[in-house]
Amino acid sequence: MNDALEEGKRMLASYERAMRETRTLLDTSFAKAVEIIARLQSILVVTGIGKSGLIGQKAAATLNSTGTRAVFVHPVEALHGDLGIVNEGTAMLAISKSGGNEETLEFVRQFKNVTDGSVISLSETNSKLSRLADVALTIPKIPEIDEWDLAPTISSGTSLAICDVLAICVQQAKGFTIDDFAQFHPSGTLGRRLLLSVHDLMVKSDDLPTISADASLNDVIYEMSSKGLGLALLTESDDTFFGMLTDGDIRRLAERHKLDLEVSGRDCYGMSRRNSGLPNVRHGSIDAESRAFDCLARMRDSQITSLVVLQDDRAIGLIRMQDLVAAGL
Repeated sequence: MNDALEEGKRMLASYERAMRETRTLLDTSFAKAVEIIARLQSILVVTGIGKSGLIGQKAAATLNSTGTRAVFVHPVEALHGDLGIVNEGTAMLAISKSGGNEETLEFVRQFKNVTDGSVISLSETNSKLSRLADVALTIPKIPEIDEWDLAPTISSGTSLAICDVLAICVQQAKGFTIDDFAQFHPSGTLGRRLLLSVHDLMVKSDDLPTISADASLNDVIYEMSSKGLGLALLTESDDTFFGMLTDGDIRRLAERHKLDLEVSGRDCYGMSRRNSGLPNVRHGSIDAESRAFDCLARMRDSQITSLVVLQDDRAIGLIRMQDLVAAGL
């Protein structure tokens, strides 16, 4: 068991070395590749065979999700009809560890016969594929992690890393925004994180416990209890938001003063504030169009569990930590 542990650590060290060398090999060709793809008006054809083909499929998926139209085409299928997807303005990303796979090379040759689009290669240095390409990206020639240097492991890892970095750099070059990203990820946890707004989850309308700041504490407590949220939002005479009064505030007030149920909510709010020797009571606010996911960071940073939703200084809703959790955020 200890031998396996040490072997595992040794193999991971090989990946660390490979990533360092991959970084040193990155040159101006990478910037050219980013520019070509970012300016592309047609699709990017991604190709490769075997494990390189699997890396190519993942690369195409990442490119699509980050704003670049891409399609994976298997070299053999391309030579038997799928070459028809290529048209003027199409570019290609061809992936091959050795750069000597004949099917991939022939696809590149036929691609160049059909269109004047650029070919970007990803292979070890000075390969046949790199010599056919307009722009050559390089992975280091490092032994794979198996004892026979056969199983695509290190080469797959470095190729995948280059493809991922390429996709994200293209995304940045195109000015692809988080709103654009959200359009391509409408479902699942990621979709909820990007698309749900505060307005979608907030407590609002008749369920929102709001009352005049000048109402008596007795009325404030009734409003608080009837809505079941453990708090009340106090408002000024013009309906602008004055402050939030919680059941915790009232408990703290009861610890220091004899409760007078006729005192106003405004006065109760002031008297219930913690003194200078204790942390301040904090209540944050947010607008209804903000992403619900952003509320989590706001709550965490302020160490609170709810935010008042304001519009033109008026309280129109309340977003709570439990609402965010229930929505799967």
